[in-house]
Amino acid sequence: MRIIFALDNADEKAAIARLSVSWGLGAAYFPENLPEVESLVSSDSADAIVTDYYFHSGSFAEWLTLWPLPAVLIVDPGDEGDRIGKTLTDESSLFLVREPGWRHVHRLPVLLHKVLNIRESLSRQNAHLQMTEHQYLNLLQAIPDIVYSLDGQGCFIYLNDAVRSLGFEPGKLIGKHFSEIIHPSDVPKVSRSMVLERLSGTVTGASAAPKLFDERRSGERMTKNLEIRLRFNEESGGYRFATVNAYGEVSSVGWQLPEYERKALGTVGIIRDITLRKTHEQDLEKALAAREILLRETHHRVKNNLQVVSSLLNLQENVVKSEEAREVFLECQTQIQSMAMVHEVLYRSDRVEGVGMQAYFDRLAEYLSNVFDAFSRGVTCSFQAEGVFLDLDDAIPTGLIVNELVSNAFKHAFPDGRRGHILACLTDGLGYRELVVEDDGVGFTATRKSGVEAGIGTELVNALAAQLRGQIERGPSSGQGARIRIRFPRRDHEG
Repeated sequence: MRIIFALDNADEKAAIARLSVSWGLGAAYFPENLPEVESLVSSDSADAIVTDYYFHSGSFAEWLTLWPLPAVLIVDPGDEGDRIGKTLTDESSLFLVREPGWRHVHRLPVLLHKVLNIRESLSRQNAHLQMTEHQYLNLLQAIPDIVYSLDGQGCFIYLNDAVRSLGFEPGKLIGKHFSEIIHPSDVPKVSRSMVLERLSGTVTGASAAPKLFDERRSGERMTKNLEIRLRFNEESGGYRFATVNAYGEVSSVGWQLPEYERKALGTVGIIRDITLRKTHEQDLEKALAAREILLRETHHRVKNNLQVVSSLLNLQENVVKSEEAREVFLECQTQIQSMAMVHEVLYRSDRVEGVGMQAYFDRLAEYLSNVFDAFSRGVTCSFQAEGVFLDLDDAIPTGLIVNELVSNAFKHAFPDGRRGHILACLTDGLGYRELVVEDDGVGFTATRKSGVEAGIGTELVNALAAQLRGQIERGPSSGQGARIRIRFPRRDHEG
């Protein structure tokens, strides 16, 4: 050990000098004044200092906090504890109470070893912290995202070099409010002082908690994926899109956090540039909108073309004299119209990915009621398919099936002025859909007895049901009429 004994009492120094020979010291210095102490310290000639309140008129002891060496302060029995506590602020320094006959000198070696061990331990810890801090700061600088820390007033106290990608120098932003880098229109939406003032007295809960740039919360209510616009290249006045994750109640090595300075809790956050992703999203939205317009136009043209075909058949029907042939023409017309209505519903719908079957059924019911003069015959029909959407591959065969079955009911279920009702119902099940068409007419048996046999219509329904991969069940309805049920799988449940 190399020790400086900055003491005023000559007898005490003599006692230490006699005993220090047996302490195994590397060097023992007995300076007479402050310049000698400064010379020894500046030349790194000592490991510790032993002093009291008498050396250099007591001012040296008061300045111990300014010296880089641990100390043992020798005090008199009457010295106040508060004074000693204010003097020995270094964690590795200790004090020793002076005793008569210089008996306290014998305990100096133990205390000196102790203060040096404490200092060595602290030095190792500090070295580890410094290494960790260095690694931590290097990591922050290597991250391509902007990492920042704010004080309680929302001003920057740290920014990594990634902020240069926006055209800002980190050092010039320190001490400035975070609004310096944010689009002016976005600041009122993400600033703690502004947002919380608007929400004063409102209970939001974790799910609706506001997202703040200067967030101070952690856990479920912390800010995640807050989208903002960042000022980019101040001279050009441009902006970039970014997401922010902001955290409160965080302590970390690397810079002095405000809670240790008895100031309001600050914020640590990460900003990620999503301009490229946002640009791609906008491009995709534009492309999707263009495709939707094209698709709607396609459905509109298909509908018009089918109506032209229907009109041509209508013209030919007026030329044909055979009643049987006229019925064939009418069936073709209704089938074409049922397909045209699918495209019309898709054209008018907000959803181009599926046909709203309730809107389609309403149009089909109105059309078939007019074709078969349902009102004057006293026959009503109702179609139900609320909330069911089919893609085009299922909607057209389903529409043709309903058209065929309802048309057959109008033609055969209510002979001789019989009144009645026709129901078509399409529902969603777990992994399947079910179509039921029934009437309260004369039923299958009476129809067959009257000479009406299964023909092309039945074959068409069977073929269309097979196209849907559905199963057909025929039987009487609850009113002794006819009932047909077709169950077919949902395409969105196929593996």
